[in-house]
Amino acid sequence: MSTVNGFYALLAAACVAASAPAAGQQPPRPSEPVQKIGDSLFKLGQITIDTARGEVSVPGKINPVSTLEFVANTRGGVKAYESAVTLETDGIDFNVAMLLIGLDVTHSRAPTRHFDPVPPEGDRVSLTLAWKRGAEQVRVPAEQLLFDKAAQQTIPVGTWVYTGSVIVPGGRYLANLDGVLIGFVHSPAPIIEHVSGAGVNRYGEIVLNPHLGLEPNTAVTLTVKALGPNARQP
Repeated sequence: MSTVNGFYALLAAACVAASAPAAGQQPPRPSEPVQKIGDSLFKLGQITIDTARGEVSVPGKINPVSTLEFVANTRGGVKAYESAVTLETDGIDFNVAMLLIGLDVTHSRAPTRHFDPVPPEGDRVSLTLAWKRGAEQVRVPAEQLLFDKAAQQTIPVGTWVYTGSVIVPGGRYLANLDGVLIGFVHSPAPIIEHVSGAGVNRYGEIVLNPHLGLEPNTAVTLTVKALGPNARQP
């Protein structure tokens, strides 16, 4: 394992700069150096980045939670009480990883408020969660985590988009400030949002899927894959 060369260090710094919506408003640099671990494979903290496949994988654990507004929060994030998974990263590093697989914040429209009725826009991604159940490796789309109590089923597989979160006054990065990475209630803080808004104005109606048998602290891996403009989500 070797520290990434100057080219990739500059690329990572450029990616951070690219996430700022206006000149002079940039989130901090990545917390750790990007490391090259193989052909087209890189590590950024606990994140594995495969630039050839356009995939990012992050380890995490299931939170002791029922009611949900977010799929994933940052390490130590204050929204863990209403997020399904704590991922072993922060908002800055997660966002840099998204940019390194080609997602472009200039294509995005982040929600402007919590429960924004207007669907977010951005480059499309798929999200999958994997964990071990005995000797079996289980892998499901992220929607399978989200159980709609009224419909008595998981929310339909739909479209996830990269919004990049937002910079708030004072130059602070909202994904880090709120400690959330992936949401589904159309909030400005997450870096990835679900377009359908299954949880918009429905607090308490979406819960962690009880049929998956996921106990608190179960080790999981979340994978984000960049999709082309004509690709279908799995």
